[in-house]
Amino acid sequence: MELTKRVINQSILVVLPLVLFTFLVRAKLEQIEFLVLLGNPRLIPASILIGGILGILNLKGLAWGIESLLGTHKANVTLLILNILRLLILFIIITILVAFRLVNLFGLILGMTVVLFILIKEGLKMARQQ
Repeated sequence: MELTKRVINQSILVVLPLVLFTFLVRAKLEQIEFLVLLGNPRLIPASILIGGILGILNLKGLAWGIESLLGTHKANVTLLILNILRLLILFIIITILVAFRLVNLFGLILGMTVVLFILIKEGLKMARQQ
């Protein structure tokens, strides 16, 4: 899908500079108490990158599920099951990362939110064109 490729490319173009920026201001981020409560502030750059990757993989999984089921008569039930399975896998991955303190929750959410906002922006842009 053209939309998926555009979202992925734009997400990479936003997430990588964001990771670099947070890496450069990491010392200032360590002084913010709110970020300390959500995990090790030193992990924020890596967490943003992981969040962006998880957001992109989630989008790819959604696109794959929809594309593979177009035209089948049992698409509704199968698509529902695949989406629940995809979200369950995403939930398990995030839970493991947070439970073992491998990520900062703020960075993870920020990385995933970047992908979400770009998806919404591109979806609205595509809807206006049609």
